[in-house]
Amino acid sequence: MEYVQIEAKHSKTAYRALTFSGVSFLSAVLGIYFLPFILSPIAMIFSHLSKGRLKTRHFAAQLATVISILAILLNFGMIGYSLYKYKTDPAVRNKVNAIMENTYGMSLDEYTDILINDTRITLPGQQSE
Repeated sequence: MEYVQIEAKHSKTAYRALTFSGVSFLSAVLGIYFLPFILSPIAMIFSHLSKGRLKTRHFAAQLATVISILAILLNFGMIGYSLYKYKTDPAVRNKVNAIMENTYGMSLDEYTDILINDTRITLPGQQSE
C-alpha cells in the first residue's frame, strides 16, 4: 500500500515537470524569450526529483526533460532568427528603432553608439582608436 502512495507522489511530481516544460515550450513558440530559460531548468529539476528511490523515472518525467531541451533549443533559434532579421531587414530595424524612440526617447542605434563610445568597447571588425 505504501508503494502505491509513493508512486502516486512521484507521478504528481512528474506531471508537474511536464506542465512546466509544456509552458516553457509554449512560451518559446510565442516568442517570450526569457521564460524558457527559467521554466525549463525547473522542469528538469522536477523531472529528476520525480524518480525518488524508484528504479525508473515516470514516462511524463522523461517526456518533460525532452520537451524542456527542445524548448531551450527552440528559444535559442528564435533569438538567433530575431537578431538575424534585425541585422539584415531594414524594415524590422526601423520598426525597432521607432519603438525604442517612442518608449525611451532614443533609437536603438543611438543607444548602442552611446554604449560603444562611452565604454570604449571594440566590436569585432572595428578598429580601436
